[in-house]
Amino acid sequence: MAEQRVNVHIPSHPAVLDSVQLRNIQLPLPVAPDPWHRDGKPQPCTASLKLSYSSAIAAAAADDVSLSLDYGKLYRRLEEDIRNMGKHSLSPTQRMISADGSRRDEMMRTEIGQDVRLTAGIVANCGLGLLDETAAGIRRMSHVHGHPGSRRGSASAEIQAPLAGLSLASPPIDSVFGQCEVWLQLPKALLRAEEGLKYRSVTVWGYRQGDENTALDAERCPVVLEEEFRIDGIRCHCILGVNSHERVEKQAVIISLEFKGPGQLAWGSTVVDTYQEMTRRVAEQVEETAFQTVEALATFVARIVTVQFANERVTVRVEKPSALSFVERSGIEITRSQAFFERSDLEGGRV
Repeated sequence: MAEQRVNVHIPSHPAVLDSVQLRNIQLPLPVAPDPWHRDGKPQPCTASLKLSYSSAIAAAAADDVSLSLDYGKLYRRLEEDIRNMGKHSLSPTQRMISADGSRRDEMMRTEIGQDVRLTAGIVANCGLGLLDETAAGIRRMSHVHGHPGSRRGSASAEIQAPLAGLSLASPPIDSVFGQCEVWLQLPKALLRAEEGLKYRSVTVWGYRQGDENTALDAERCPVVLEEEFRIDGIRCHCILGVNSHERVEKQAVIISLEFKGPGQLAWGSTVVDTYQEMTRRVAEQVEETAFQTVEALATFVARIVTVQFANERVTVRVEKPSALSFVERSGIEITRSQAFFERSDLEGGRV
């Protein structure tokens, strides 16, 4: 159940939006239950993040690292926060809200290491926090902008000269707008999925009173705009196809599931609570089927995910590696909702 909603204003994207990125950070730690359903067990986790802000123009104009976001500091801060996660009384999810101002109570009760969203929240908060710190430091060093040439070497003066005027016309980094996109991959989180579990979130600064120009830090909070879960590489073997030779022997079928929507809403908690058992059930039930079309099989899988496990919506991809000799995989992708199957059942047809 979500808490009472608050009014949240999200600033529009600035005219110039730049970013720093860290790709494929290795995090050997407990971020979700392991494939044997054990909590608190370390497992491989690869994290990437993209921190977007306004902007890098002043840093480029002055060729001054003190005017930029330091990705080395970002990594060190992230490493420290991840290492100490669970040791602080204030969880990142206690501040995170959805775009409509609600917060998931069940996430606040979840232990670190049981919900992949908590780890992503730590990563996002780390990025947005560094943006704040950097902007504050630049404000304290504003005198640097008055001397754009003070740090230049003579060898690069010719290259830097065209940029010199920009530092006066362009404001330095500010923290009014901040966005952190996080990707996590747990390659060994699922026994029946070769590529494991993947998660993505987009978190931005939001303002409770609707005015980012006057809002205090206490009135600002991280807002999770989007979330996405992917389960790729569920390898099954079943009878599938209309050709006579395809009815003789089971062939490999690769199934992928995708769930996405607005962040911090109930649908995400349903995915987190069901994905391990759901993946196992999909694999076991598919191997007992003998459909003629991939469309029928994909719909069968979507029904399991939405009806049996109460997920609101799923995108199912079904691929056959052996169908075409010179094609690595061929298949289809469909999106179905729980409501779709409910309507179908009420109308007397079962798909």
